[in-house]
Order: sequence, then C-alpha cells, then structure tokens
Amino acid sequence: MRSNPLLVELRKLRESSKYAVAQGTSSNLDKFKRYLHIERDVEIHLKEIIIGANEVNTAQLILVCGNVGDGKSHILSYLHDKLTDEISKFVVHNDATEAHNPKESSNETLYKLLDGFKDKNVAASTDKIILAINLGTLSKFIEEYGAEFQLLKSYIANNRILDNELINSDAFDAKSNFHHINFTDYHLYVLTEKGPVSDIVLSLLEKIITDNEDNVIYRGYKDYKAICQDKIDCPILYNYEFLFEERNRVIISQLIIKAIIVYKEIVSVRTLLNFIYDIIVPVDLSVLSDTDYFDVVEKMQAAEYIANLTPNYLFEHPELSSLFEKMENLDPCNSRNTETDETLLTLVNTENIFHIFSNHISDKYIQNIENKLEKGKISALRLSRFFIRLNYFSNYFEKDYLKDSDYDEYLISLFHYNNHNSASLQNIYGLVENAASNWNGDPKTSGKVIVSVGRKQTKYRIFKDFEAVPDINFLPQKHNTVLHRFTQEFVISFKITNDKKPLKIHVDFSLFKILKMISKGYRPNKKDNNNYVYFVSAVNMLIRQNNKHAPLFIDEVNVGKPVDYKFSKNAFSGFKFEVI
Repeated sequence: MRSNPLLVELRKLRESSKYAVAQGTSSNLDKFKRYLHIERDVEIHLKEIIIGANEVNTAQLILVCGNVGDGKSHILSYLHDKLTDEISKFVVHNDATEAHNPKESSNETLYKLLDGFKDKNVAASTDKIILAINLGTLSKFIEEYGAEFQLLKSYIANNRILDNELINSDAFDAKSNFHHINFTDYHLYVLTEKGPVSDIVLSLLEKIITDNEDNVIYRGYKDYKAICQDKIDCPILYNYEFLFEERNRVIISQLIIKAIIVYKEIVSVRTLLNFIYDIIVPVDLSVLSDTDYFDVVEKMQAAEYIANLTPNYLFEHPELSSLFEKMENLDPCNSRNTETDETLLTLVNTENIFHIFSNHISDKYIQNIENKLEKGKISALRLSRFFIRLNYFSNYFEKDYLKDSDYDEYLISLFHYNNHNSASLQNIYGLVENAASNWNGDPKTSGKVIVSVGRKQTKYRIFKDFEAVPDINFLPQKHNTVLHRFTQEFVISFKITNDKKPLKIHVDFSLFKILKMISKGYRPNKKDNNNYVYFVSAVNMLIRQNNKHAPLFIDEVNVGKPVDYKFSKNAFSGFKFEVI
C-alpha cells in the first residue's frame, strides 16, 4: 500500500505543538522538538538570571512573567536540558499548569509557595524558586496579599513589571532577592530602521525545509518525491517546495508580523507550528487514509488543485485559526490598483492564459502548473485571484504598489520612537494634535478648534481657542540598529489644565492610519467615532479644558461673506456677546 511519508512526518508539526503547554517543571522535549527549538533573546537573558541566582546564597525568586501561550513553559522545559545542574537547585512552579489543591485558589497556592519571600521571612530564607506566572495572576496576587509581601510589591512597582508602556532592565542584580524576565517585552520579531524582521519565524521555516539528518520532514519529502517521480501533481508537494524559495519564507514571515501589529494577533510557537502545517497540508487532504489520499490526488481537477496551493490557500481559510482569519484580511486581492486591473482585464479575455501569467510572474511560480492554466478549467474569478496572489509573491520586493505605505511608515517611526528619537516623537505628537483639532471638522483658523454641541449644525460653527501642550519626559537617545525589546505602540502625554495627572493616548497602527487620513483631509464619520471612542474621549478632554474662561467664537457659514461673533465671560462673571 502506498503512503505519503511527507504527510506522515509533517503531522509531527501538529503533534509537536503540544510542547507549548509543557509543564515547564521538567524536560519533555524529544529529539525532533529539540531540533525545531529556536533560541530567543528572552531565553538568553533568562539563562543569565538563573546562573546568577544559583551562585548566591540568599533567597532568590525569579519571576518568569508574560501572557498565555507566549512560550514560558516551553523555554523552561528546554532549560532543564541546558542548565541541568543550576535549575535543579530551584523549585520550578508553573502557575498556569501546576496542579492545585481543589479546595484552595491559585492565590492560596502561591501564598504557601512564597512563604520564604514574605517580608518577615525573606532575610533568613534560602528558598530558590522559578515562578512562571501570567501578568494578570501576578497582579491579583499582589492585590490580595501585598501587605505581607511589601518588598516583592515594591520590586514589581519599581521595575514597572505590570506596566506595558515602558521597557525596563531585567539584568541580574546579585544584591536582590527578586529577579524577573517579562515575555511581553520580547516579541516574535525585531525592529530595524528598514522595517521588522522575524528571525524566529524565518529560522523555523528554514529548519522545516533544510536537508538535515535530524529533520525527519525533509527525509519524508525525499521519500515521497521518489514515489511521485513527477507523475502525480500533489498540492502538499508543491506547498512544501514553495517554502524552498527564501523570498516566499520572508513574505510569509512579514504577513505574520503584520497580523501581530495590525490586528494584535498573539502568535506563540504552538500557533506557528500549526500554521505552518496548515499552509502545507490542505485540511481536506490531511484527514484522508493512505488509500484514499492517492485516489483523491490523482483525480484532482485543475480548479481544486489550484485552490489547495499555498498562495491561494493561505488567504481563503479563516475557519482554520485566528491567524488564518487575519490572513484573509491581509489578502492582496483586497487591494486593487490600475496596473493590476488592466492585466486582469486582459487575462479574462485571452485564450492564452499562461502567456499572461508568464509575462508578469517569475517562472519558478508557474513552471509546474502550465497544464492547469487552460481556459474553461478554472473560473475567471479563480484565475484572477490566483494571478493577484502569485503576483504578490513574485513581485513583492520590486513593485511599490504592493506595499502598504502607512504600515511601513508606522514601523519605521516606531523604531525611532523606541530609540528615543526626539524628531520621531515630535512627528507623532504633531499628528495627534492635528487630528485633535480637526476631528470635528477643519476650523480653518489657526489655534482654534470646532466644539461639538451635540446636534449637527449646518448654519453655525462654534470655535474656541485650542492648545495641546505635550507632557514630555525626554530620555537619552539610543543608537541601536536592531531593537529586540520595544513597545508595539506609541504612548504620548498631554498636560491638562488644573490636573496633575497628564492625559495619556495610546496610538496603535489602527489609530495611526486614521490620523494619517485626517492629516490629508479625511473627515471622521459616526462609525469612526464608535471605533475610536477612546481617542474621541481624549480629544474632548483636550478641548474642554479651561472651558470656564475660554471665549467661544461663532461662525455663520454658507451665506457668502461670513459674520463672526464672540461670546465671552468677564472678570465679574458677566457675559459679553459681540460682533467681531
């Protein structure tokens, strides 16, 4: 009986994803899982902390903080192999997976575990604990038991562990009883002045297609290739070989990064492995028996074959996972341009379909599908979509119209912002100030803003003086060419009259994009007001400040020459209405 050895080995990706929910209290990684392991910066720093904490005789608590699914347990499991002697001196407790007494809460379990780190005990204690804990759980514990753990509470506050606005040092301090590593400070990608790069995703993809004695997937590929002998057109074979091309791996990694930045997708190693499996193995083929598999593949029609190829499949299956759902949103078919539209018009009206493909798309993408691209076998819609997606992969680095200029600008600005570049900071403040003054409409008068009075006005507009004063804490500029730890959004502050606490505004990519649109004349609508209610509230707060003393200006519009009025309050609490 024939079988597909490539599919058999690829299934290990799905199985190996289970290591992301390892207990973290022991080593449970087999040979193949260790082969797939990618060393991350967070792991390097955690090693340094464990080695340093092992060498001192005082009580040592290492907080391994983060969010659900970010790889804390996997790295701890891996370090049991790499730091066997050092880590054996610690009690390793994984708050997310550790079994609890059913009669006590997780906080009560932690309370008992951390007895040696209570204020009254820590000086005499020699306990050494590595605690993998989610930030929400840590916050609740400190809130409930902080009175007995004031030293730990102060350490958490001073290092801003629960604050996602700043990146703080996690270097080992031999004089301290407390140390931490925060996975939320580290990302699946790094920032450079030319854009983001994910060595983690790229390395993992490369490991999967590399000819290495430990790579059982590649061995399965060679065996399956020998079985096929170019007699079977198999989507799984095409998809696996699609990853041989470095540019394809880079583009896929960039799409994953974009899903993280634009849609705030959380991508763990487990998510990545399942995602890679799914873009190689179409779901309909993954569940077939060996006998049925070859029957289905050999009888597969052109339209079905094309639909199961990675350039199509990647963007058409939102039901597979949250990450695939984001890929559907990032589908190049969602963005149209004149150049592509003209080509598509020619494509649907020609008899020589392959000729159009070969004129615009590199041979390596179409050399094995020439016999599939015949008129009548595939619908015009399917052909058009396939062309757009192949064109995207073939010309992504060469054609500017395939780029997202706002996205690229956001990431380059974010790089400079995290390097504490004052010019970048000034630009983002200027973008927010401009949007704040124009959100309710362009006042056409410098230094003034239109005041929203509820019901939309068509005859009169009400203005007031407007000044947004930045509350800036200038930090020394850094000159890093690569940033491994950074915030993924801008956080800016404005002073508010008679309020000691500044107004903070978080600018993520979604908000950044609409701010850019407003700077080019776009007027926010009702939907925008609902989608960005947080920003609208901040704008209104900036506008309302000093309301008790600021005069109002009334502009009569749409009647030819405008007539302006001023409504103000004098020093004796009287009111004055005058024509300007």
